[in-house]
Amino acid sequence: RNEIEVHYQPIARLADMHLAGFEALVRWRHPGMGLLAPESFISLAEETGIIVKIGAWVLRRACQEAVKWPQAIRVAVNLSPAQFKDRALVANLRAVLAETGLEPTRLELEITESVLLHDNDVTTRVLHQLKKLGVRISMDDFGTGYSSLNYLRRFPFDKVKIDRSFIEHIVG
Repeated sequence: RNEIEVHYQPIARLADMHLAGFEALVRWRHPGMGLLAPESFISLAEETGIIVKIGAWVLRRACQEAVKWPQAIRVAVNLSPAQFKDRALVANLRAVLAETGLEPTRLELEITESVLLHDNDVTTRVLHQLKKLGVRISMDDFGTGYSSLNYLRRFPFDKVKIDRSFIEHIVG
């Protein structure tokens, strides 16, 4: 019913605080409850399987928007574990990039640690196929699952986003 929206959160380079890109964030504009954050509906979307369609729509929409932005600006899009398991992921991504004209280097795909807990060989192969397309790969919310820094070296990540809960109690 056209109730899903994409909002963009700015990403700044820490060194000079210049705008480096935006993270695409899905929101549901519910007719009775207003604008809902992902925590309100993503788990239900995952349970019902509709998350794959929502994720594909968000990816396409974010690429359509990002292609209009200045060349130096990237867009980051989260992939759900269900999307990552979809055998058509790489082919679908290739099609979206071709359709929208977005340069692959301007797209960053964010995955969570839970993706790494499943079939390692398949996961590794898919990550390398995505890298071969030229997109950047980021681990989102590191520290909320069971991965170790040493374990991460097996995967072709461009960035690891460490969850606040992982570092908030470190004494400096």
